[in-house]
Amino acid sequence: MNLAAVDLNLLVAFDAMLTEGSVSRAAQRVGLSQPAMSKRLGRLRALFRDDLFVRSGDGVRPTERALDVADAIRSALRQIEDALGGSGKFNASHLSRTFRIGAMDHIASVLLPQVMAMVRTQAPRAALIVRTMDRRRLADALEHGDIDIALAVLPDTPGAIRRATLFEERYVSLVSARHREIKKRLTLALFLKYPHLLITHVGDLKGTVDRLLDERGLKRQVAMSLPYHLASPAIIANTDMIATLSARIVRLSSWVGVRVFPVPIEFPSFRETMLWHRRNDNDPAHTWLRELILTASKTLEGHGATP
Repeated sequence: MNLAAVDLNLLVAFDAMLTEGSVSRAAQRVGLSQPAMSKRLGRLRALFRDDLFVRSGDGVRPTERALDVADAIRSALRQIEDALGGSGKFNASHLSRTFRIGAMDHIASVLLPQVMAMVRTQAPRAALIVRTMDRRRLADALEHGDIDIALAVLPDTPGAIRRATLFEERYVSLVSARHREIKKRLTLALFLKYPHLLITHVGDLKGTVDRLLDERGLKRQVAMSLPYHLASPAIIANTDMIATLSARIVRLSSWVGVRVFPVPIEFPSFRETMLWHRRNDNDPAHTWLRELILTASKTLEGHGATP
């Protein structure tokens, strides 16, 4: 290929498309109209002899060919910017970008306050959009560029999804302080006797606890499910139900009218994770945000997960 015949602005457009996952947002990022960005995308496709970006949902997602050349193009652009006076060095204070994060309310409640405090200090023009999503959709959302980062436990993901370990988590059980039978100890027999409140985004009546019970040939009754944690203490305080939820959520406040007990089945602790797509591995702004999230998670480790 004759490099002199290549418009290097096409590579800037490629980087914007990769970062934003949308023709319109990429156009705004580089100061072009949407038709002008579409025209550059057409020239990129001709240059690489590949579609590079294909329609998906409300945006576009990169092809394998685009992912294969992404790191080399971004590295080349940074070197060119550095050669022109160091303007390519990442400076968070100049960042005016919106990041989309998929997270359930419990991890958002314990982790994102520290993250947002650092964002406001280092990058006051940046913004975060946090979306509550069905955990089963997170990998697809990352793949399609609907979200930039997922904060969740997601053991099975495609090879293009990267992960980093965050903080340790464990569960506890809540019962009403006025419960007629559960007073000083929550036994397995009592755990199975009374109905349960399940917190899930799947929208059904079966969760991790039920799968653990299935392995032991046991069963509980789930009388209610809801997709967030905040309402659960008040519901538990006024019923005979039991809720099993994040110990860190319980630690956030002195919940009135409830008692906290260990879960009366073997329920090992686990670690929350951060996930992202490999196309963002070397995106400086994305890397900066991931490092902030990792830094915030380390502050949680010192406080433990047991209430």
